[in-house]
Order: sequence, then C-alpha cells, then structure tokens
Amino acid sequence: MRVVISLRARSDILNIHSYLAERSLAAADRLLGRFSQRFDELGEFPFIGSRSKRISSVAAGLLMEGYIAFYIVETDRIVIVRVVDGRMNIERELSK
Repeated sequence: MRVVISLRARSDILNIHSYLAERSLAAADRLLGRFSQRFDELGEFPFIGSRSKRISSVAAGLLMEGYIAFYIVETDRIVIVRVVDGRMNIERELSK
C-alpha cells in the first residue's frame, strides 16, 4: 500500500533532522533512513502500529527509534499525519 506523508508530518521530520544535524549530521541522516525503512514496512503491513484511544481515536502509532509516527489507514493509502518524539507530552503535541 502507498504511504503518503502529510505536510505537517514532513515538517515534523525536517525539524527532527535539523535538530539532530546540529549535533551530528551522520546520525540525523541515519535516522531519516530508518524512518524511510519503517514507512516501507508500514506500506507492507498497515496494521503493525498500535492504537491508543487516549491519544487518538483515529490514528495508530508506529514506534521508530524513540519517535512515534501517527498514521491513518485509508482504502488505498496510508497517511502519516504526525511524527513526534516519544518523550514529549504526546496529547499536547498532537493538539497543536
């Protein structure tokens, strides 16, 4: 199944990369590669993420190197809606 990254999720990913690149460009680039790999896995297995009604009644979450990609499975595609640091207050972050 095709995986689509929303504009908001793209912004999240770019912000994560920029923050890490200030410390280590190589580590930031490796993380992007790992995100890409996990999104490919998600395309193969759309229901590998977990759901938490407390956090989102619609989206599932896929854990990726301490970050969580929230996504929605539609009929013909998977939409990544947000990517957040798992250490953050996720409920507050998703409400932004």
